[in-house]
Amino acid sequence: MENFRMKTGNVTEPARPVIIYDGECNFCISGIRRIRDRDKADQFLYTPRQTQDLHALYPQLLEIESNAGMRLIDHAGRVHCGADAVYQIYRRIGKFRYITWIYPVPVIKTLLKGIYLIISKNRSRLGRTKCESDRCPTE
Repeated sequence: MENFRMKTGNVTEPARPVIIYDGECNFCISGIRRIRDRDKADQFLYTPRQTQDLHALYPQLLEIESNAGMRLIDHAGRVHCGADAVYQIYRRIGKFRYITWIYPVPVIKTLLKGIYLIISKNRSRLGRTKCESDRCPTE
């Protein structure tokens, strides 16, 4: 399988970092489109969290709550969630890599994690269509 380097214990080490997102949320889908547009080197795999057998492909996700936000599985099989995932993604693409150095600063990191939490809790309202539940229809 070309998308995986190896599987050791409960960790799959992907050949390319994997971005896992909510494939039923318009706000999330729009965010992934922006990332794909900026990912000129095509360095990520994009996988909706609704993918069948997702936990079989990436057993390390079993330890993480399903609605923990966007996730990134890096080359070593480590899982980054929420704001940490966004940081890991943007430090690899385009001009953003030149400003992401500020994220690890404790005050900035705390602030950005708080902003991510607010956005993730309100993502259904931020999407282009109104959602009546936690599940947003796709376009």
